[in-house]
Amino acid sequence: MMNSSKNPFLAACLLVSAILCLPFIAAAGVYEDLRWAVDDNNISDTTRLLAKGADPNTPDEQGNTLLMVAVRNKNTALVDLLINAGAKLNLRNKHGETAIMLASYSGLGDIVEKLYIKGAEINHKGWNPLIYAATGGHAKIISLLLDGGVQINSTSANGTTALMMAVRGNHSDAVKVLLKNGTDPNIRNEAGGTALKWALSKKRDGIVELLKSSGAKE
Repeated sequence: MMNSSKNPFLAACLLVSAILCLPFIAAAGVYEDLRWAVDDNNISDTTRLLAKGADPNTPDEQGNTLLMVAVRNKNTALVDLLINAGAKLNLRNKHGETAIMLASYSGLGDIVEKLYIKGAEINHKGWNPLIYAATGGHAKIISLLLDGGVQINSTSANGTTALMMAVRGNHSDAVKVLLKNGTDPNIRNEAGGTALKWALSKKRDGIVELLKSSGAKE
């Protein structure tokens, strides 16, 4: 191996390379500090680091953004801070989840409403906020999303509906809200399953009656 101390040109090249790497290393360090601050629900440090120019949209290895972390922490103040700092609302992690989907699943009505007002998408193909809200059994979130114009009969890639997921979780209040707002109880997924079939297989007698009274057929 050539000794750089005896080769001025090589030494100069190595020095230039090191200098060029410094901005990247510094940026990486600031981002790591920012992620630690958000994980720790530390408003003051998050504010300080964002003011230094840290990018709120840098994802982790799973594609989770800092906004998603704030939602999972149920921290409305952090959500506000990140949105005001330019956090993008519709980025997806490796599971295809957006921040508003995570908020819907967790029943965080204030955050769901805030994200929607700021422009978070609720009508898109595949798993969406409505199906996530139904999975978590959050009737109020379902109503909120329906008021926002979400498509009540939207389906996941395999044909699963919000009603099916509410039935699966035995969430009768969610089932009632969906039926009251006109969801189609006879949609079939790609395996031929319906909300009623799921209810019968899981012996959800009360939900079976709700579905049948709304026109569900075996």
